[in-house]
Amino acid sequence: MIHPYSHYPARAAKRWPEQTAIVDGPRRSTYRELDARASRLARALVQLGLEPGERVAVVQQNRTEYVETAIAIARAGGVLVPMLGALTENEHTFMARDSGARFIVAPGPETVPRAVSLGANVGATVLSFGEADGATDLVALAGRVPGEQPEIDRAPSELAQILYTSGTTGHPKGVTHSYASVAAAMGAWATTFNVAPTDRLLGHLALSHFGGRAMDTSWVAGAALVILPGPDPKAMLGAIVEHRITILLVIPTLLRMLLDDPDAAGADLSSLRVVLYAAAPAAPSLVRRALERLGSALYTGFGQTEAYGLNTLLSPAEHEADLEEGGARLTSVGREIPAFAQVRIQDENGADLPPGEVGEICVSAPWTTPGFWNRPDLDARRLRNGWLRTGDLGRTDEKGYVYLADRTEDKIISGGFNVYPAEVEGALAGHPAVAECAAFAVPDPKWGEAIRAAVVLRPGAAATPEELIAFSREHLARFKVPKVIEVMPELPKTAVGKILRRALREPYWKGLDRKVHGAE
Repeated sequence: MIHPYSHYPARAAKRWPEQTAIVDGPRRSTYRELDARASRLARALVQLGLEPGERVAVVQQNRTEYVETAIAIARAGGVLVPMLGALTENEHTFMARDSGARFIVAPGPETVPRAVSLGANVGATVLSFGEADGATDLVALAGRVPGEQPEIDRAPSELAQILYTSGTTGHPKGVTHSYASVAAAMGAWATTFNVAPTDRLLGHLALSHFGGRAMDTSWVAGAALVILPGPDPKAMLGAIVEHRITILLVIPTLLRMLLDDPDAAGADLSSLRVVLYAAAPAAPSLVRRALERLGSALYTGFGQTEAYGLNTLLSPAEHEADLEEGGARLTSVGREIPAFAQVRIQDENGADLPPGEVGEICVSAPWTTPGFWNRPDLDARRLRNGWLRTGDLGRTDEKGYVYLADRTEDKIISGGFNVYPAEVEGALAGHPAVAECAAFAVPDPKWGEAIRAAVVLRPGAAATPEELIAFSREHLARFKVPKVIEVMPELPKTAVGKILRRALREPYWKGLDRKVHGAE
């Protein structure tokens, strides 16, 4: 099997050679140009000694070079390890070392210092686009390597990607995907939304994560990807109008920010035919506002890094029908998609539960992860008999609609980002005044859920909440920093001395019918 990140751009270059593939500010690339540049970069990677199956870490930056790099790594037989640009150097260092990355790529000049530092930390070769101190100029090398890139054909089960996401232990966990699971996810997204060469997809979310579905889905259908550096509502509205964007992926917090922007009222958004809000829960009030403004374009569904094809779907017709019936199902994430995925609510023993009973959402689909990188403990806990245990609790109604209810772990979803308390607690514990700490989720109308922390100070030590928050900013990615820190005389604990995050969290969730919260 040819790596799907190599096959589909090459196929698009044959079928639609002059079709626009990428719009990146003033820069434009056709599929013929994109494919040719990616092939040259792939030859350069092979010249540098990249062997099939070796890992290449890329510091995420939304720009043309990131797209070219993702294709080139695949074409050379390498394994893509994308690293979210917003993360700290310590997190990037862990990912590069844990994955055993041989190369680290800086797609733009802004990411070169981080890549060079990482290379020194883990002993990897640093590659850049253009001359840079401490890095090999990949573009210059690509221009000197002659010949055709041989087609690398490997088994469908071969490793294609390692996607790092927040972990319960304080370190990110590597979610692997094979050639087959990546291809299945790409095909599912393209067919679910009937993507065609006439479509324009907006790439404003990180192309290393959720935004990557806009990138790789466009290759399947020969559609155009319009890249923005980040999710700025005003820039997004401008791009939708200028480029007649047809497909938009958003997290609920961003959807609310778009609707609230002063430019939204007068913007022509009629080109949008698919607006998918996902990656975090949304409040019914926000869904109603979006329906009123966007009409028959609104979709939602349930997926995660471990199963990144859409596993459930709520269509525009279902949104509108339910709104007319009172809106009770607007809190759902839809029903099991028509084909390829199976979704069940199961108890801890793997038995199916009837409608109305809360259990763990489990998924079996061709796009679920084959396993976790270097984590056999997670494989044993999360993968059973072909089923992925997602860690999210939910229930179904009598018609099969799935509703999120809670989480089996203490995961927080803030602004679409997954955060585990252990990550936050690990940073706070590094402050010399902190004896104990606990982080937990509280409802937040803007971010869906916000991070709050409680700390106990060491005897005789002093630190204000403001000082502790400032300390957190030095050691955590911005989306992991607690919004509020409370200094307490002691933390609630079990009889054996384990901190009870649940007891800290519960007062903030009183009166809510579910223990997850969405942006309003």
